[in-house]
Amino acid sequence: MFKDGEKIMETGEIITVNVYKISQEQKEMHERQAEERVDKARKEALTKICERYEQGIKKSKSQWAASDDGMKE
Repeated sequence: MFKDGEKIMETGEIITVNVYKISQEQKEMHERQAEERVDKARKEALTKICERYEQGIKKSKSQWAASDDGMKE
């Protein structure tokens, strides 16, 4: 499911599944669904991380602009 070095840092939901005796087809379906959930969670986490990064950049630029204005006076 996860490749080496891949991590999810933030998710919108907790993913849990109880698994009992199942057929091979059910197992494959479950694994496919679990992988889809992980992909969805990864995309959501990346979106949130990117939004926070952009907010940080904007905040940093506004602070630099404010400090530059103060130095010019």
